[in-house]
Order: sequence, then structure tokens, then C-alpha cells
Amino acid sequence: MSDRISQLMRMRDLGYEIGTGVMVGIPGQTWETLATDIWTFRDYGMDMIGIGPYLPSPRTPLAGALKDELAAPPHLQVPNDESTTLKAVALTRVACPDTNIPSTTALSILDPADGRSNGLSRGANVIMPNLTPPAYRVLYDIYPGKAAVHETSEALAQGVYALVAQLGRTVGTGPGRSGIYANRRP
Repeated sequence: MSDRISQLMRMRDLGYEIGTGVMVGIPGQTWETLATDIWTFRDYGMDMIGIGPYLPSPRTPLAGALKDELAAPPHLQVPNDESTTLKAVALTRVACPDTNIPSTTALSILDPADGRSNGLSRGANVIMPNLTPPAYRVLYDIYPGKAAVHETSEALAQGVYALVAQLGRTVGTGPGRSGIYANRRP
């Protein structure tokens, strides 16, 4: 077991929830590496797994990497599209049934109308609205077109409740712990 995994397990023993994730379609990602990532999630029993599409930011070294030598050969490179991301969410849910999987804001970039709804319909079970005050939220622009940058916290909360109700579900209460966390606690 690697030192990093060993450190994570010690943190888990102290009561921390442990998470990881993957950007679907990041330059150089092949179908084999994506499948290995999902299998690894299962093997390590993560509390939360974030899965979102790779959205290149023009201010980073990887901005044009899907078009250059960093990308895998075209027949092996995983696309950074909505369909592939949602399939990765669904497969991760099958592999990790008790893990919290957020429907990421990045899905709203690929499909502004239904991105988050599609994530929740395909295995995600968490929404993490950005409740940072809007004046500061604009400073955390990790990719162009990020959703809800200028909305108030109240408007974001109303949107989350409406989305969840539209899916015929209810918003949970409490700390939101994963099933994995709940099962390992005495």
C-alpha cells in the first residue's frame, strides 16, 4: 500500500471522511485509465467521489492540451462530453453504492438546463451549491461559464429545492454522511 493511501486510512481512523475524484476526458486519459480509476474507487471505499468533465481553462497549461501531444491517440482519448461523464457517474454508483457522488456544477456547463438533473438521475446523490458570497465567488473562476456565479445564496437554495422536488425526491437533513462512513462508525 502506498504511503499516500496509508495516510488516508489513518485520517479515516481519526473520523475524517475521505474523498477523491476524476475529471473525465482530461488530456491523456484513456478508457483503460478511467476504468482503473473507477475500480480503484471501489477498492478504497471512498466517502465521496467527485466526477466531472474536464473543462479547459484558458489560463492553465492544459488549455489546448486536447489538441496537442498531451492527449492520448484519438481512438483511446476519453472525450470530455456530457454522455461520457454521466456514464462514469453511473458506473461509479454501481461500483460504489454507499458513496456520496455530487452532481457537479461542471455538468451545468455542458447542459445548462439539465446538467445537474442528469447527474442526479444517473447516480449522483449530492448537490453542493456554492454559498460563498457573490463578491468573492467571482474570484474562484476555475473554468469559463461557471454556473451561478452571480446568484444569491437564497436563489441557489431555492433552485436546489426546486430541482430535487422536480425529480420527485426530497432534500436530506443532517450532516450528509456517506453510507460508507455510517457503516464504519461504532
